[in-house]
Amino acid sequence: MSKQVLLLNFDQSPINVINLNKAYKLILKNKVYVDYDSEEFHEVKLVANTIKIPKILILKYYIKLPNKKVAPSRRNIFKRDAYCCQYCGIDLCDGTATIDHVTPKSKGGSASWTNLVTSCKKCNLHKSNRTPKEANMVLKNKPKEPQYGFFIESMMIAFKRTKNA
Repeated sequence: MSKQVLLLNFDQSPINVINLNKAYKLILKNKVYVDYDSEEFHEVKLVANTIKIPKILILKYYIKLPNKKVAPSRRNIFKRDAYCCQYCGIDLCDGTATIDHVTPKSKGGSASWTNLVTSCKKCNLHKSNRTPKEANMVLKNKPKEPQYGFFIESMMIAFKRTKNA
C-alpha cells in the first residue's frame, strides 16, 4: 500500500487523502503548513538526502467545496448498509455480500441509492426477479442516499488504519 497523507482544509476539515508526490508538491509551492516537530511523518529517501513529509497537512487558505454527490457503487452500497443483509440481517464480508435491486431492473428498477441494497446470496436468490412484497420479504432499512459527510467519516477511518500500519 502506498504511503498516504491526510489533507485538511484551513478550518481543519478533511478534504482528501493524497499520495506523497502530491503532498511534496504542495509543500514546495508553500501551500500548506508543515510541522516538522511532529513525530508523525513519512521519511522519503532521495539520492542526496532524506526528506520528512508529515502525515497530516493543513492548507494555508480555505477551499470552499461544492456539495458532492457520491456514486452508488458496489463498495459504497456495502458501506452504507454496514455489510449487513437488508433482508435477514446477517453480517457479511466482501466475498458473501451481493447487491440486490429492490425493484428488479426487468420491472423498471434503476441503479440508484434508493433501489440498491446489500443482500446475502441466499436472500438475493430467494427474492430473484420479484419485488420484496412479491417475495414476501421485508427490508430491515429503507434504502436512501447518504450524506457526503458519511464518506468523509469513512475516509478518515481508512486513513487511521493505514497510519497505524
